[in-house]
Amino acid sequence: MRFAPFYGRASAPALSMRGIQSGDVTQISRDPSFGIYIDGVYLGRVQGLGTEMLDVERMEVLRGPQGTLFGRNAVGGALNIVSRRPSGEFGIRQRVGLQNYDGRGIATHLDLPRMGNVAIKLDGLISERDGWVSNPLPGQWDYHQYKKNGFRIGALWEPTDRFDAYYSYDNSRDRNTSGYPVLGSELPNAFPRAALVELQDDRQTRARMGAPLDPSVAKAEGHGLNLSFSLTESIEIRSITAYRELSQTQRDQWAGASRRFVPNGAIGRYSLAEVNQDQFSQELQILGSSERFRYVAGLFYFKEEADDAAVAPFTMVYNADGSAVSLGPPVSFDNLGSQPGGRSSINEATSKAVFGQVTWTPNILADRLDITAGLRYTEDSKEGELLTPSSISYRYESDRMDPAVTLAYNWTDTINTYLRWGTAYRAGGANSRSATFRTFGDEEVETWEVGFKSELWDRRARVNLAAFYTDYTDLQFTFQNPENPSATETVNTNDKVVIKGIDADLTVLLLPELTANLNYAMILRDRPDQLNPFTGATVPTNAGFSPKHAASVSLDYDFRPFNQGLVTLHLDSNYSSGSYTASDERTSSYVLVNARATLGELKLGSLPGEFEVALWGRNLTDKEYDVFNYEVTGSSTTNGMIYWYGDPRTYGLELTFRY
Repeated sequence: MRFAPFYGRASAPALSMRGIQSGDVTQISRDPSFGIYIDGVYLGRVQGLGTEMLDVERMEVLRGPQGTLFGRNAVGGALNIVSRRPSGEFGIRQRVGLQNYDGRGIATHLDLPRMGNVAIKLDGLISERDGWVSNPLPGQWDYHQYKKNGFRIGALWEPTDRFDAYYSYDNSRDRNTSGYPVLGSELPNAFPRAALVELQDDRQTRARMGAPLDPSVAKAEGHGLNLSFSLTESIEIRSITAYRELSQTQRDQWAGASRRFVPNGAIGRYSLAEVNQDQFSQELQILGSSERFRYVAGLFYFKEEADDAAVAPFTMVYNADGSAVSLGPPVSFDNLGSQPGGRSSINEATSKAVFGQVTWTPNILADRLDITAGLRYTEDSKEGELLTPSSISYRYESDRMDPAVTLAYNWTDTINTYLRWGTAYRAGGANSRSATFRTFGDEEVETWEVGFKSELWDRRARVNLAAFYTDYTDLQFTFQNPENPSATETVNTNDKVVIKGIDADLTVLLLPELTANLNYAMILRDRPDQLNPFTGATVPTNAGFSPKHAASVSLDYDFRPFNQGLVTLHLDSNYSSGSYTASDERTSSYVLVNARATLGELKLGSLPGEFEVALWGRNLTDKEYDVFNYEVTGSSTTNGMIYWYGDPRTYGLELTFRY
């Protein structure tokens, strides 16, 4: 599982898993490939996915087609982020931190004493950091800069041992600037460049020219209500109700990376966009078990309404010989879709589903065989309209049955093997970046997976292995207009895409105080040729965001060298062989090293509570690596390769108080 900034945008992270990714994640008329949940609530848009303020208890990752257990159907997998609920006992965790690039932050997690049968928890966050690529234009933000703040309140009502209700409300504001685009190389028949726009084959700390740059702003808030009722000792009924609102602006400055030089011509493409979305979801589940059966059945309803608008003006002008630039007319952030070259659209989507899954342990083979079968029926409908530059509407309806079957055998109490087969689909829609509001159909995946799960060496070692094979049919693939990066067309590929790979995970308790983790993944993905609707050429469909090889290793060591205090040392390293993002060139391979040293459980005299001091560092070797690349071609461009780089070395100090 990997996150990458889509076109360098921190406001639109692209998730990928096992060679599957969502494509253009910014389109409101297109579904994501993954189900992302917070406390069981499905998020329809990745914009506004700021989870730093959550007090995370755990993160659950489900790989492969999903839909028979809970929530929305998903072709790639699911990520469920679970927050800590109120404890009912007074407690506080107060963290303050400093880091390089003038970073600072404060986070508060406050548990209030139980009042009757109600427990309340409050979470708050303020975090900011300067950018690591400076913008020479005075009064403007730097690249890779952010400011975040938000709060969350949770209330847990437990009137009886058989019923509880958990309500939560969150409100956050995330301001961040885009990544800095580096023009790294020229393509054949490159057009002239101005002297200001030199080729740069490494990570930069200062922009090539001062340019207007405002932060992209995500404002998100939501209400959630989770109900749980134990009908009997073996039957539980759950309800998950949520309403969420999102407002996301985009302010991406390309700072001369793409525009060819023309005397006194325009430069400084400024990609401006905004998305507004609200969603309502309702899910009902019934979970039960008996001597031979375990089951879950559910109903799911989801509805969202969204609108978007975008325009890409140029903010500066070259002088006659390209040795300097001056600011052009001020950019307006109002009515983006109505501005020259602008676009806007609206979309409404509804999804309804019935799903269920049952596991049967037959009275054979010493009760070591489990047979699991699941089925999902889904109805999806969408309608939308391209408002500008022309009025075009579309309507989409589909219904599907998606099954899943798993055979699992427990060789011992600690060794399990399984074989799984399942299907899922992603609904069709329309491309809001297309001048014709081009529609596209459903895509479908069918996956086989065989796996081995075990706990060995007296449960001091965990070994998990999996191999999978996926047939990807009618993949929704997006092409970009070489003359205008803002214009795209989405088509269903003619040929099937085959994805296959392996996952290997090893956790070993080497000593009572020392734990090691090793992980490796290999993914082989087809790149079938497809006709590019803009150029008429047949080209390979590069996508996936997943490297062929990826690995990580980590060590955790706890010990007590003093009369008081616990020292925790963490060291990890991860490797990627590079992946395709938006061009026919892989991103660079890299090895990153991260570390954290913590001295905790400290007492100060008779003061209540405990203190903790931590030093941390990421990318300790200051590795330079690109996370996204894009080939700009066309008569108005430089005909070159643009790269967005990952963060340089960052490090900081944190002080935490717990009571």
